[in-house]
Amino acid sequence: MIKKEINEIKSLFDTIQDCNIERMAGCYVNGEKSIVKTFSEPFHSFPDEEKYKYLEIFRKTLSGTPGKNLLDADFLDDTSENVDYGKGMLLKIRNSELKDEDALLDFYKKVIETYNYVGNYLILLIYQAYDVPGVTTDGIEMDDASDEVYKYILCSICPMKLTKPGLGFDDDLGEIHTLRQLFAVELPEVGFLFPAFNERSSDDSQILYFAKKTDYLQDSFLDTVLKVSATLPAKQQKEGFTEFVSDVLGEESSFETVLSIQENLRETVQTIKDESSGETVFLDKDTMRNVFEKSGVSQEKLSEFDSKFDEQFDMKKIREKQIEKKSEDADAVLVPQDIPVPNVKVEEKFFADNVAPTRSYEVRNANMVLRVNSRHSDIIGTRIIDGKKCLVIEMTDDLTVNGIPVEM
Repeated sequence: MIKKEINEIKSLFDTIQDCNIERMAGCYVNGEKSIVKTFSEPFHSFPDEEKYKYLEIFRKTLSGTPGKNLLDADFLDDTSENVDYGKGMLLKIRNSELKDEDALLDFYKKVIETYNYVGNYLILLIYQAYDVPGVTTDGIEMDDASDEVYKYILCSICPMKLTKPGLGFDDDLGEIHTLRQLFAVELPEVGFLFPAFNERSSDDSQILYFAKKTDYLQDSFLDTVLKVSATLPAKQQKEGFTEFVSDVLGEESSFETVLSIQENLRETVQTIKDESSGETVFLDKDTMRNVFEKSGVSQEKLSEFDSKFDEQFDMKKIREKQIEKKSEDADAVLVPQDIPVPNVKVEEKFFADNVAPTRSYEVRNANMVLRVNSRHSDIIGTRIIDGKKCLVIEMTDDLTVNGIPVEM
């Protein structure tokens, strides 16, 4: 889904008067992974002050950057025959309009089995039938010319955390007492929209998946319950691409070659954006190979391009790296070793903004960080001075040090 399509659905949650959500269902799960409470009610039955809070959650589930927080995911098995998992399960829930309590309970249990989270959380589902307005050739919506009714479900999984302890004033008693701590619903960590809304029409071959964190996508949930493919998380795309370039170039990893790859990558992305009217740009293996060729990488190195690419972005090896990093880095995302490596298909494409420089190039060593405008990389070069390899930067009249002008 492109940003415009995402925003069209997101706009349905702007006000309680216009949202027209027909039904909402939910499941409160405690830290022991037990179901505490379930509910399924018409959305209009909730108090207005609660509706506003729920709408904020739904808007957040469709917020972020396509390719980073919002990912198109294709069903691995694009049939609806198996109603226990994947597309068939979601169609069953959607078609029941959240009124099939057995189907909902089965979905909740599958989420609990695979969702990797320590603590209490809330699973929310909404159903809506959106009367898609027609659009004129100049982009003006016609409310009285509907093309179709887009029937969808939106799932939001929200952590629940204890409110802070403290003192508060009791109006009834006229006294100050210790505040009662409650589990408060936070904004969602994960969610999805089904079916996708591609070209302003229902597309049940895909979901739009939301992840607040860009370094871990809940692989087991994607693979076992939703049964969809996915691109790598944004952080892994960036780190993996960096490792891949270094591995392919080897001893050819000169400053000039690396900078040339960055420049050609930026130019390629800009060309694609211009041709696609600025929509989300993805890069596949062939596009990246062309960038390497254009940057002067030798045929000897290019002969290993495909095999190294496939090896770098193999899901099993990525999971092994995650587990290894967990054991070494206290701040790393927790990836339990007892969770099996998923069979989820990782698509060999990357969101351009995750791997391509957009505004600047960063040159760094232990004692220096230098950022150069990506449109003016010609101001930096290399030279041998007094027998030492040096970076050479053109000095201009607007040079400053910590904001202080330097006289030339």
